[in-house]
Amino acid sequence: MEEKKSIKNSVLEKIKNGHAAMRPKWHFVLKAILIGVGIFIFVLFLLFVASLIIFILHDNGTWFVPAFGMRGIGRFFISIPWLLVLSAVVFIGILEVLVRKYSFAYRKPLLYSVIGIVLFVVIGGALVFSTRVHDQFSRFAREKQLPFAAPLYQEFRAQRPADVYPGTVKETTKDGFLVENKSNETFRVIVTHATRFPFGSEIVAGDEVVVMGDFKDGVIYAFGVRKIGEEVPFPRQQMEFQRMK
Repeated sequence: MEEKKSIKNSVLEKIKNGHAAMRPKWHFVLKAILIGVGIFIFVLFLLFVASLIIFILHDNGTWFVPAFGMRGIGRFFISIPWLLVLSAVVFIGILEVLVRKYSFAYRKPLLYSVIGIVLFVVIGGALVFSTRVHDQFSRFAREKQLPFAAPLYQEFRAQRPADVYPGTVKETTKDGFLVENKSNETFRVIVTHATRFPFGSEIVAGDEVVVMGDFKDGVIYAFGVRKIGEEVPFPRQQMEFQRMK
């Protein structure tokens, strides 16, 4: 009680001496509105960047390659668009500063609010990605209907990993299959006894796959093959590759 009186008396004394000025209510309302708008803008930006990172990794196939072991994990981290990640980290820091202007945040430990923001951004980014809005933006960029975003999508789409090939299986062959990418290019994929199939080796025409391997003379020698969107293989009538001896 004595401490509260001391603080009150100190504030009144500063006001009396002209060291502190009373501010109208609209000043605080305007400040709160501006902070709220800033938070809203930064949240939108972070959700866009987080979903764009996920989209890029899905689009070039590296989202799926960690299932191939250490080589896949290494390729995954190398292929992350670190410039976007760095920009997201910077804006998370700015958002943290803005959020802590509110009492519900500054009363909490800094680590809690940071973790909360990061989780929100990751989950929100995944939800935005699931709307496939970036597929539309990417298509508009290719058709030059989105001039301001075209360089962004074109730049990151051009940075495809050299040994990761996402595409659609056109047909199976005795030693592998033919895969067609999004540019309508068809490549022959050779499967050997060493090829890794994390979720089953049954492949049929029409399957969406990611192939990781070495490209030579127009042929991809598969280090690993993973079907997209099917974590556990279900029984069905299809061709299963026999590992070559």
